[in-house]
Amino acid sequence: MGYYDLDDILADSSKFACRFNYELPGLGYLEGNPGKPVGKHSKVELPLWLASVLATVTGEQEHVDEEALPFVEFLPPEMFSARVVNAIKADAPTLDVHSINGHFYALGTRWAALFSDAGLAGMLAGMVLERALEVQRHAASAAVEATAPTDATARMLQTLDEWERQLYRRAHAASRDAKLWAARR
Repeated sequence: MGYYDLDDILADSSKFACRFNYELPGLGYLEGNPGKPVGKHSKVELPLWLASVLATVTGEQEHVDEEALPFVEFLPPEMFSARVVNAIKADAPTLDVHSINGHFYALGTRWAALFSDAGLAGMLAGMVLERALEVQRHAASAAVEATAPTDATARMLQTLDEWERQLYRRAHAASRDAKLWAARR
């Protein structure tokens, strides 16, 4: 995460469903019950930055022969459900990633790192390669003097997450600069 990188801050503030493993006094406001405890097994959506800390810190052991549990346990997010994974595997370049989450790649890499999920990391890497080729194709096809993207490019831009949009802007600028340089020669 870069210092004050707005996209990283927004990605870290995305909420994920969690389940509390303990009853914790004074945290009822997370469920809409100020002044009351949050109950054991309560399901609450927490921002990733908070949930990841609470998922790594363990509470006290309830019994001598039991292992201490973390304060919260992540529940499987919808953005990595079997339906989404199958859609990625079927045709990643046409998937509307922005409708899933505007910071899909940032959250995916954080999730893969948090849970050491090599399968998810590999799937994301393959997806980036496939979609980057499509982004580059659209960025390179834009005319130098064009003020607005073509209809196909505009539709494609609406399906990109924030990282892919940055990639498109950089690829478009590089392509435009290369075309201008070639025209001056």
